[in-house]
Amino acid sequence: MADKRQLIIEAAQQIFLENGIEKTKVSDIVKRASIAQGTFYLYFPTKFAVMPEIAKHVVIDILAFLQDKVNAKANSEEQLEEVVDAIMQFNLLHKERLQLLYAGLAQSEFIGQWEDIYEPFYTWMAQIIEQGQQQNKIHKSLEASATAKILIGTIESTAEQIYLFADVVEEVDVEQRIALLKQFIRNALGIQ
Repeated sequence: MADKRQLIIEAAQQIFLENGIEKTKVSDIVKRASIAQGTFYLYFPTKFAVMPEIAKHVVIDILAFLQDKVNAKANSEEQLEEVVDAIMQFNLLHKERLQLLYAGLAQSEFIGQWEDIYEPFYTWMAQIIEQGQQQNKIHKSLEASATAKILIGTIESTAEQIYLFADVVEEVDVEQRIALLKQFIRNALGIQ
């Protein structure tokens, strides 16, 4: 049964990317997944209900990407710089998928699940912050889990401004914006 659920999630993501969320019908998803329409409704009440599952897969992919790109043996300052670079790269490589995710969650009643879906990402980032605090590189007065959420939000917002939502009118100096973000993070965390 779990295989059918996964087929639905993968088919929905593909169809949403091809047709857009609004134009996609449940019948399109089940046709792509090669399942009966009733089977879809065993797992999801609406097409929008698939969005949190797509979001979970994106978070898993982001974490795998970060773990591949961020040197676990580096000091926290270097790791944070690598995190910024990796998130920027992920946003560039997965632009359409991320736009779909944000649009889909915003259109559904599932936006409230975002924090729960992101929890593994927050936990991973909090560990980097705690490591930096142990190395006396990051202010010990900062609560690691709250700081992790703020950092991820700041980094992702900057990535979105650069890669996802920048319009053609505004030319963004990407390298300058990333350097400014890194300096902002160093200042906020007390890294000298």
